[in-house]
Amino acid sequence: MRNSLRRAIQALLWLSLAACGSEMTLDDAARADAIGGADGAAMDTVGPSDTGPAADVATTDAPGADRVVGNDVQAVDVVASDTGGVVPTDPAMRTQAQICARWNADFAASRGVPGWTAPAAMCDPGVLAPETIAAAVRMTNAYRFLAGLNDVPNNAMQNTNSQACALMMQRNRMLSHTPPTTWICYSAAGADGAARSNITSGGSSPTASVAGFVDDSRDISGTLGHRRWMLWPPLGPIGYGQTTNYACLYVIGGRGTGMKSWVAWPNEGPTPMESMSQIWSFSSRALGVGAATRAAVTRDGVAVAVTAMFRTPGYGDNTISWMMPAITVGSTYHVTISGLTGANVEYDVRPVRCGP
Repeated sequence: MRNSLRRAIQALLWLSLAACGSEMTLDDAARADAIGGADGAAMDTVGPSDTGPAADVATTDAPGADRVVGNDVQAVDVVASDTGGVVPTDPAMRTQAQICARWNADFAASRGVPGWTAPAAMCDPGVLAPETIAAAVRMTNAYRFLAGLNDVPNNAMQNTNSQACALMMQRNRMLSHTPPTTWICYSAAGADGAARSNITSGGSSPTASVAGFVDDSRDISGTLGHRRWMLWPPLGPIGYGQTTNYACLYVIGGRGTGMKSWVAWPNEGPTPMESMSQIWSFSSRALGVGAATRAAVTRDGVAVAVTAMFRTPGYGDNTISWMMPAITVGSTYHVTISGLTGANVEYDVRPVRCGP
């Protein structure tokens, strides 16, 4: 059953016309602004300028500018597990049992939640069931847990604006981070949600929406922006809205306290095949990721030919990515990242099967 559900989610990923309009520029000014643009027919990776009030954006340091030396998360060694006990915050130190316990628990708790019921009034966004919103937050945090990042909370106002965003997309049957006032069911709340959210037309459930944002395989404009926001260490509170075919996940609206000097996806250490992406990535603000940064990979000691691509800056932390060939459960993939401002970063990725 779990394998069939995973295949269904993967099919949704390929059909999803996802959009990531939650891009922030990462300068060293005292405030973080979104950068302009709009999406096309498939996946959007460029969002509009931030026109919201100052309270809606970071007003302290620029996002991603945290000065960290190691790769610890908030300077703690362990985090509480939903299944009892403690789990190391460093993904490389976790066991298969630990990561599978958290992944399976979160995935199981997020399945089968109520969908959207269209209200009688055409332009009424409706209200998602609390358990549906909770499932989107839970799955976001499941992926962040795998990457060694802290959980993020939910924000009620962001839920409202995300739901209005999803309603506008549904009624107009298209994606945009800059919806015109001529759109059917246009609202200021929906426009705010569109400007500050990852958006997708494959949003039939929280598990499908969140998996699509992290996988980001439909990233036709080459930024990998959805994933970079989902796995951005200081991501703040998030909101979620969903209709029959569309979903908006609000990612620009505050800043959290998460810290990690670099983020790998898939994560270092054991990682579930159920969460696996063929596009692998490495992100860092602190380590000088840039056009000269390279990735080298071996599988069980044998070199794998990969070519790293430097993704457009301004979407979370600077990022390189590379396509991987067939990925095998039980193998060890040793990744070496070079061309940084300091020493190389090396880590092992060990795909494991968490489901039956």
